[in-house]
Amino acid sequence: MQIIRFRAENEIRFQKSKSSAKNLWGTLIKELGLEGHVTSQQISKKWENLKKKYKDLKTPKTGSGTNAGEVTASTWQFHEDMHKVLGARPSMDPPVLVASFHPDADPIPLLMEIVEPSSPDTASDLANTSAASPVATPHTSPKKKRGKSNPIVEFLTEESAKEQKLHEESEAKMDRFLGLFEKLIDKI
Repeated sequence: MQIIRFRAENEIRFQKSKSSAKNLWGTLIKELGLEGHVTSQQISKKWENLKKKYKDLKTPKTGSGTNAGEVTASTWQFHEDMHKVLGARPSMDPPVLVASFHPDADPIPLLMEIVEPSSPDTASDLANTSAASPVATPHTSPKKKRGKSNPIVEFLTEESAKEQKLHEESEAKMDRFLGLFEKLIDKI
């Protein structure tokens, strides 16, 4: 896809400022002859949606399957191109993990060693040594006694569920828009 290629070729220029990014997307629109049909804001949103789709496919939700023929990393037509552009970025493969929230303990960051990609032999050596000497050991604090329910946790859980629902609705609308947008570009 030309958006992916263009974005990759101009990576450094896109990092300067929002106005330079807007101008760069305008340049792509002119190159493709889409002036009057598409705005730089729409192209920018398309790029953000491609990044999100790549991220979602790179780390699928636990328990999600492909029984209904859902798109996967191996079946998505843009995955390989997006991986070339985004695959090694820290935002896609973060070097630090943070322990999940547990109501009876304070969150504790777990610092992990950054391991560079290497040959399969090195990966198996790492797997064998990590069992004997773990990379990071979480420091756990003694459990605090709390009542059966915490109103703050309940509130945050409810708010999180509401936000998730709004996000999913917004995502569905955006998918419909992108489908129409791709049809428009294909016709041109």
